[in-house]
Amino acid sequence: MTPALSLSACAATAWQATPDMALRVCVASGLLALAGWSAARRLFPGQRAFVALCVVMAAWIGFSVSEHAAVDPACKGSIGLLAWTAILAQPPLWALFLFQYLHGQTRVPSTRARLLLALPSLLLLAAALTNGWHGLWYGPRSALGAPIAGLARLHYDYGPLFGAAIVVGYGWTALAYALTLRGRRLAMADQRTPWNVFLVMMTVPLAANAAYLLAGVRLFGSDPTSIAFAVSLAGFAWMIARNRLFSLVPMARRLLFSELPSPVLVLGPSRLVIEANEAARQLADGLPPPGTPLAQWPRFGAALAAQLPASGDSGSPVLHLDPGTDGERWFDVRLRNLGDRAQPLGLLVQLHDVTAHERLQTGMQQRLAEREAEQARLRELSLLDPLTAVGNRRALEQRFAALAAEGRPLALVLLDLDHFKRVNDQHGHAVGDAVLRDFAAELRGAVRAEDLFRIGGEEFALLLPGLDAAQALRRVQQVHERVHAAALGGLAPGQGFSGGVAAAPPHAAELSALLAAADAALYRAKNSGRNHSQVG
Repeated sequence: MTPALSLSACAATAWQATPDMALRVCVASGLLALAGWSAARRLFPGQRAFVALCVVMAAWIGFSVSEHAAVDPACKGSIGLLAWTAILAQPPLWALFLFQYLHGQTRVPSTRARLLLALPSLLLLAAALTNGWHGLWYGPRSALGAPIAGLARLHYDYGPLFGAAIVVGYGWTALAYALTLRGRRLAMADQRTPWNVFLVMMTVPLAANAAYLLAGVRLFGSDPTSIAFAVSLAGFAWMIARNRLFSLVPMARRLLFSELPSPVLVLGPSRLVIEANEAARQLADGLPPPGTPLAQWPRFGAALAAQLPASGDSGSPVLHLDPGTDGERWFDVRLRNLGDRAQPLGLLVQLHDVTAHERLQTGMQQRLAEREAEQARLRELSLLDPLTAVGNRRALEQRFAALAAEGRPLALVLLDLDHFKRVNDQHGHAVGDAVLRDFAAELRGAVRAEDLFRIGGEEFALLLPGLDAAQALRRVQQVHERVHAAALGGLAPGQGFSGGVAAAPPHAAELSALLAAADAALYRAKNSGRNHSQVG
């Protein structure tokens, strides 16, 4: 017969007690109680997957009891097919639980992750439940065989899809083994005993299933796999209750090291990198081979190695990385010796990302520099005459104070363009402004820019440090010749100016008195014919 899903057959069949019924009912009840106990405990990693495992194993045992208790072979085949709902769910749940426990996860996987996790089992389950149509799970040679333990047993004709289910189930089991072996490898040497115990517990149901499939070994005439899994779950729960399954402190330390957002490196002798967390690997754009010298790590190794002191626990350098795909970055480097301070076994290096702080500091410094530059520009503008771009009266006062403090001889010359009102009246103020600008330019060519000032209208002043009155007068006479030959404002050459010279000493020590003396000399020059200079 080809086993097919037929609930009507189970409704019509007779039922019988099996030798192991009481045991299996007790085990299934215990598993359901274990599920309730686990669900009520304080949240632990993989808790939901463990509860689901207990329920699935209880269901598997329930299907096994029902199949053996049914008399009609069609009902036995139906229950045997329905049992795959629990059998196919068990291996991925084992792998999920171990993955979550090892990685310290308590959250439920996303809907997409759960779908991907369950998809192989769902496809196989659909194939099992439709076996009556294709016979690729249990073939047509499935039939009742000789009684075992006094009860007729259905011997199945295993088809190719049954083999596919076994391969998938053992694949999940292999993954569970790999996760457990990885946990054992990551644990410290003195913390591996619980992992060894759990590896043994995982081997019990695997060995029972292999013995049943390959050698026909049974427990009270039934498949012993479900009972073996139940035993493992009970042992697992016992170790959870005693907090002895995995050493939580080393596991927490390992998880903390791995999940730290800051890059962390463990350096051995000769600055070889013997361990690095995920953040360090991402910073290096990959994982170099174990034992790679720090200086050879991509992106930051050479710069970091150059900044490390001869021993740890000293200094706190800032590591600057050149621009990459994520721009410039800065890290505060923290160092700690591992082991005896006098003879350390290695060095723990933590890189704390201070990029945001550095960028803030840089931004503040730039803004401060810009503000200072703007203030300096404003100060400079406040000392300049806007038309001629030479110093104004305020600049004259500051320059005089600085020169007077040096105690050197100093001459002051006041210059006033002759007949400048006539220029404005005849040619307009625009030409007048051009004349003033060109006059300032000629003066700038004769003296230093810091010694030239416009103090009002067409009146300018020269400060000549180190010169007495006679020397200053000779300098001004040269300026007369220069200005007289220039075409100021585009007008014909011949523009003149009158000047007055005063010196400190002997004329005065204060700027106001010196200006008064120079101004008096200027008016004498104007009153005596203009276009020349006199000494006060």
